[in-house]
Amino acid sequence: MAKNFKQKRKRFTKLENERENMNQRHFDRKQRYGIRKFAVGAASVVIGAVVFGATPALAQEAPSTNGETAGQSLPELPKEVETGNLTNLDKELADKLSTATDKGTEVSREELQANPGSEKPAETEASNENPATESEDKEEVGNIPRDFYARELENANTVIEKEDVETNPSNGQRVDMKEELGKLKKLQNATIHMEFKPDASAPRFYNLFSVSSDTKVNEYFTMAILDNTAIIEGRDANGNQFYGDYKNAPLKIKPGQWNSVTFTVERPNADQPNGKVRLYVNGVLSRTSPQSGRFIQDMPDVNHVQIGTTKRTGKNFWGANLKVRNLTVYDRTLSPEEVKKRSQLFERGELEKKLPEGAEVTDKLDVFEGGENRKPNKDGIASYRIPALLKTDKGTLIAGADERRLHHSDWGDIGMVVRRSDDKGKTWGDRIVISNPRDNENARRAHAGSPVNIDMALVQDPKTKRIFSIFDMFVEGEAVRDLPGKAPQAYEQIGDKVYQVLYKKGEAGHYTIRENGEVFDPENRKTEYRVVVDPKKPAYSDKGDLYKGEELIGNVYFDYSDKNIFRVSNTNYLWMSYSDDDGKTWSAPKDITYGIRKDWMHFLGTGPGTGIALHSGPHKGRLVIPAYTTNNVSYLSGSQSSRVIYSDDHGETWHAGEAVNDNRPVGNQTIHSSTMNNPGAQNTESTVVQLNNGDLKLFMRGLTGDLQVATSKDGGATWEKDVKRYADVKDVYVQMSAIHTVQNGKEYIVLSNAGGPGRYNGLVHVARVEANGDLTWLKHNPIQSGKFAYNSLQDLGNGEFGLLYEHADNNQNEYTLSYKKFNWDFLSKDGIAPTKATVKNTVEMSKNVIALEFDSEVLVNQPPVLKLANGNFATFLTQYDSKTLLFAASKEDIGQEITEIIDGAIESMHNLPVSLEGAGVPGGKNGAKAAIHEVPEFTGAVNGEGTVHEDPAFEGGINGEEAAVHDVPDFSGGINGEEAAKLELPSYEGGANAVEAAKSELPSYEGGANAVEAAKSEVPSYEGGANAVEAVKSELPSYESGAHEVQPASSNLPTLADSVNKAEAAVHKGKEYKANQSTAVQDMAQEHTYQAPAAQQHLLPKTGSEDKSSLAIVGFVGMFLGLLMIGKKRE
Repeated sequence: MAKNFKQKRKRFTKLENERENMNQRHFDRKQRYGIRKFAVGAASVVIGAVVFGATPALAQEAPSTNGETAGQSLPELPKEVETGNLTNLDKELADKLSTATDKGTEVSREELQANPGSEKPAETEASNENPATESEDKEEVGNIPRDFYARELENANTVIEKEDVETNPSNGQRVDMKEELGKLKKLQNATIHMEFKPDASAPRFYNLFSVSSDTKVNEYFTMAILDNTAIIEGRDANGNQFYGDYKNAPLKIKPGQWNSVTFTVERPNADQPNGKVRLYVNGVLSRTSPQSGRFIQDMPDVNHVQIGTTKRTGKNFWGANLKVRNLTVYDRTLSPEEVKKRSQLFERGELEKKLPEGAEVTDKLDVFEGGENRKPNKDGIASYRIPALLKTDKGTLIAGADERRLHHSDWGDIGMVVRRSDDKGKTWGDRIVISNPRDNENARRAHAGSPVNIDMALVQDPKTKRIFSIFDMFVEGEAVRDLPGKAPQAYEQIGDKVYQVLYKKGEAGHYTIRENGEVFDPENRKTEYRVVVDPKKPAYSDKGDLYKGEELIGNVYFDYSDKNIFRVSNTNYLWMSYSDDDGKTWSAPKDITYGIRKDWMHFLGTGPGTGIALHSGPHKGRLVIPAYTTNNVSYLSGSQSSRVIYSDDHGETWHAGEAVNDNRPVGNQTIHSSTMNNPGAQNTESTVVQLNNGDLKLFMRGLTGDLQVATSKDGGATWEKDVKRYADVKDVYVQMSAIHTVQNGKEYIVLSNAGGPGRYNGLVHVARVEANGDLTWLKHNPIQSGKFAYNSLQDLGNGEFGLLYEHADNNQNEYTLSYKKFNWDFLSKDGIAPTKATVKNTVEMSKNVIALEFDSEVLVNQPPVLKLANGNFATFLTQYDSKTLLFAASKEDIGQEITEIIDGAIESMHNLPVSLEGAGVPGGKNGAKAAIHEVPEFTGAVNGEGTVHEDPAFEGGINGEEAAVHDVPDFSGGINGEEAAKLELPSYEGGANAVEAAKSELPSYEGGANAVEAAKSEVPSYEGGANAVEAVKSELPSYESGAHEVQPASSNLPTLADSVNKAEAAVHKGKEYKANQSTAVQDMAQEHTYQAPAAQQHLLPKTGSEDKSSLAIVGFVGMFLGLLMIGKKRE
């Protein structure tokens, strides 16, 4: 708080000084030009007070045209605005904003009526005034950037800025900026941000911004577009590449629409010895290259700077028709958060569709609500994760979750909890704790000071009606992160019985826990120690407690200490609890690991989510729970393998089926889960269904970027060798859930997952099951915009479905578990697509500022002026976010309908017509319209630009990151088998997406395909949880999607000629895990490749002092000055 306050004061002082300077300039002009200028200035004061604050001494100053604002930090808008719910905007904002008026700038209504074709506000001018000076006044008085909120960056100085230019045939598709070269050559760290709109029929390759040479054809820097993919390339005087290959970077621009591309460069430093560059598309990080931080100063012969067509040795290359809204070069590297802010107006989702007839979807209901702002909720819980949803035979819904008290990571104080609903999810009962091992009060690491239960899976036996909850169990510590290379023996058979092994501190022998918890030594002698095996305390928290006689001295799941001298094997276990009363009460956890776990298994975990009971076939009644394992050869980096565990005796005993990867042919080898080291062939958490023909389908989280499905003909004991891949369903490497349903006599699969980018934008997909068991994907329905991760589906019957999923709004911790119910019509019918962008809400944000919120993304290039029904005008102030525009209107306009745009324009980001029909100034009959309940906005894309395979940000532990190494099938030949000998793209000498190198001008690529690191690339060392492979020296790959995300470093691989995507066991450099080991929050400091739009903390410009007396004083002073100047003018 103190640090934030100091920053605010520093910015406030700077803003105050600058505004005082402008005040003086404004005063000088008023002396020169008399009352009209005073009127304009007075209007500026009032409008400035609305936007920048009520302190008159500061209100006249607007941010500089480059978008910087100095001074005090801007106050937050009310939460309703941040969430888009403008209808109930808190009216206290009116007390913080001053009154606006257009009286200073007089409008001639008669003139406008006489000239309707040129209707726009006009000033009453004195005929003898200097037009040039007047133009200068207009720029300086009362003018704020059209995208003020996006430009509010601290300590970022604008070096170059170009706005509202075009490249077209009339200028040779080129804007010359040669005069800026000197500025560029001085830069060390820098950011280039460009906002542009290409023709829909733009060429395959075209330049956005470049620096080039008249003497060296291959010495240049370019930000460009290749097949709609944003790329960068830099070369020195010898043609050597700076940054590696970006042609297979994952993110694409929207052709024919407005986009932003941002490039950042960092010079070498202690953390990045080679430097680093990043490329962003529409605010989302596409790729990071740690290969080099070299920039324009490293190109000695360049002498051209341009937008569009690039001059190279006297010839023109790479031109296209572009509309360029803004090009800004900053003198430092913007952070990912700052780039996101600068690009916020270019974020867009799929167009929001209205529900078709008969379709129903409920509002989101939070079932397990976590805390906010990294603080716990009222029950002391920071986060809920890992949903499991089960409909019982009685129709009851049981929602299971990880209750994570300290933080959202995969260790620490985590309890297994459930809630029940008897009305299909409308209401939910109290939390019931199934299991929560007690904390170690003497823990060495407070953030991980407890044994860990995690990842629940639920299933019900159809005969006994018993409900089972199976979950992972780890000893005290950071769960899978603390597993040793090879675990000590966990069980020992003595006679015909099997007992759990204990290890005594300082000794090598095996102690065992016998009947009633008695501890026997290695010589089979009873000791004075006993372990609680039949716990009685709430949440069964006393399970594992260790007694010496009657003295409690520790717990066998704790770390060793002076008193706690016994501990079980440091491995992970599977525990099971059950309920015989429809989930109201639960048994003490039972260890079911023995018989499932094999000696070679390094890790064994549940799916998690919901299992099934087989409804037909020779194994009818079998209980099946998805699971996955790793081996002791490659751990999480190359051996994760999906399988199931099953029970044929109503849950008494459990067995592990073979893995999907067992004896599976991959490329030219056959792999097995026990020995494999094949990153790209890994599959992890999964969800299982049974078809009508008895086959099992296992839908697996993997690293290919698309959905992987395995088939079993024997109830999950073994799997077919052919793993199907479905490109229609993207896998952004996060758990998914699937169910089987029959509707109108036909068989379908319903699957839910994150649509991306990253763990964002939930989709519910529908596939028809064909006669041969293959799947045809029919629908991809948005169900939840924003954050969306693990989820669990259930068929509720009668054509209704329930979904429990991870989500977080605004400042909520990750995550809250939310629930929605929807019907078959919602899944199967087409939504009604909008044909125009319309105003969804109009809201009075202060007495004289209104907000127009549109139903889809819009953009202002030429500031619009709105005509009202009473003949008055509403003047554009600034764009608040991608859907909301702010206008100034006066009190007399309350209730007036907006009739038309008479100047400027509002553009749709989706190229739709923009309609203001029905919109008006709020406060009267034409006030704010109620929000329309529609399908939630989807901010990703399905089978279109923007849908990208990527890996999630590392959150530690089992449910965190993926294996960092991916395989891509070999491919030889050019793109579509065609030579592109004459294509004038940046020169390219082999590698991915090779258009034959001999004559094509593709950017050259000097290493393996997809920027595969060579012999010196480090094998990623494990520093994360299961599914969380962290690399040595961890430079986060900017885009963490499967095989395409390998960063080039000192590559010793041979050059690949004419080969596309030939990645040989490409190794990622993973993100570095940086933990702040606090008792309350474990912060994971990392870069996120995909951080799709979270709720933005938009701020209004500083509103100034609450002291009304100063406003009155300035008013009197203004009146006096005005009268004085009137007198002087009359003289």
